[in-house]
Amino acid sequence: MTLERDIAAKQKELEALKKINALTASMRQQLDSLAVEVTKMHENAESVANVMSNWDSIIRSISQASLSLLQYSERDYEVGVWDQENNVSKKKPTTPQDLKEAPLPETLVRVKVDNDQDSGGLN
Repeated sequence: MTLERDIAAKQKELEALKKINALTASMRQQLDSLAVEVTKMHENAESVANVMSNWDSIIRSISQASLSLLQYSERDYEVGVWDQENNVSKKKPTTPQDLKEAPLPETLVRVKVDNDQDSGGLN
């Protein structure tokens, strides 16, 4: 009888080990898919960081351009002011103030383009 009890106990232990093995395999699959998702999140976070750094650069460029416009007064944009100045000076137009047009802002945005990145998303 002890031998049969030992065999029955060993069979129960074997069944429990099989269940543990199945649960471990399932957990391994879930952890593998979690690792894939975490990798995707990391790549997406890098893309978002690149976009945010581009926006930061754009905002700084726009700010610098708008500050450069502060050198002009409203009088510079009035109709006819440019003609009056050109008629008085009678010199060859060499500066924006000498032209018949209102002053134009400097280039607002310069975006660096990196072609060496191999990401499938935003650059």
